[in-house]
Amino acid sequence: MIKRTVDDRLPKWLHSKILSAVDFIWQGRQESMEESLKRVAAVDKHLTDEEMNWVMMLLILPKIKNMVKTSDEFKDFQTMKKESVH
Repeated sequence: MIKRTVDDRLPKWLHSKILSAVDFIWQGRQESMEESLKRVAAVDKHLTDEEMNWVMMLLILPKIKNMVKTSDEFKDFQTMKKESVH
């Protein structure tokens, strides 16, 4: 019998190793930006370049969400969505 973990089924960017690193860095922001940067440097020593790319991309998702919400394309989508419901 083969023992499987959730990481076997998820895309690379949702593996527990990546999410743990994101959480570790994210929690540092409560203390200071300097602490967050120290944590980025600490995590970088243990992950590959590809894994660090996933970590950094996940950390900027809230900013991307705000950028998307204020874009003209998103506003057009919202208008189209409201019109198609009625």
